Amino acid sequence: MIPSLVASDLDGTFLDSAKQVSPANAAAVLRLAELGVPFVVATGRPARWLQCLDPIRSAHPYVISSNGAVVYDLAEETILESFPVPAEVCLEVAQEMRRRCDHISFGVEYGIGWGREPECPLRGDLVEAELVGSLEEIITAKPFVKLLVSSTVHSSDELAEVLMQVCEDRLTCTWSIGGPIGLLEVSALGVTKAHTLQILATELGVDLQHALAFGDMPNDLAMLHAVGHGYAMADAHPLLVDAGFPRAGHHDDSGVGREIERFLS
Repeated sequence: MIPSLVASDLDGTFLDSAKQVSPANAAAVLRLAELGVPFVVATGRPARWLQCLDPIRSAHPYVISSNGAVVYDLAEETILESFPVPAEVCLEVAQEMRRRCDHISFGVEYGIGWGREPECPLRGDLVEAELVGSLEEIITAKPFVKLLVSSTVHSSDELAEVLMQVCEDRLTCTWSIGGPIGLLEVSALGVTKAHTLQILATELGVDLQHALAFGDMPNDLAMLHAVGHGYAMADAHPLLVDAGFPRAGHHDDSGVGREIERFLS
């Protein structure tokens, strides 16, 4: 069966533990391109962290970054569309979060660059923030697409349990990082990977009921529900496992590529 579209998360899903695209995953995407099937990268990563996609650049994948807040042109290295977070609402939410939970700090993603409070840790590619300042300074400096809530004391699951309800009806909160270092990712209300995938599918004239999607963390949950064939990775977060999605293989065993090939055959 030929799917209408294939969408995949990156870390813990399409990328292996070395943060690279395996030959099998790359081959599957290139085969999709030959068949005219759109491949969509849907990641929590900001647009500046997409060098890992070089092995599939020739397939011209569509890129949804920052959990749906940005649509990025990989070839031109430009932002095509973004969904900024309302600054005043975000400031209120962040201040309430700080009252409810000790040992948290904040950063923001501006689309390409980022800003942070002095105590907010460097992340990912270790590129220093373009703005280091107070919460109000980094939020009001210019439009931003994501608020980052960090903790070196609380895990992401622990932060979510205490703080997600603060966002209710005002902003959208999710998380994509496991382990002892906590990070919540807060977008404008209603902005998720699924939200932007649905917009893209409409523009492409694609029926998502015939599409595949792969993910491993809570920020993938809505996207897996939005398609006809959602797959949780072998080591997916319990929220995805409990949702009953069929399982793809492990990300270190090219689980996405192998499932695509199985589906095509």
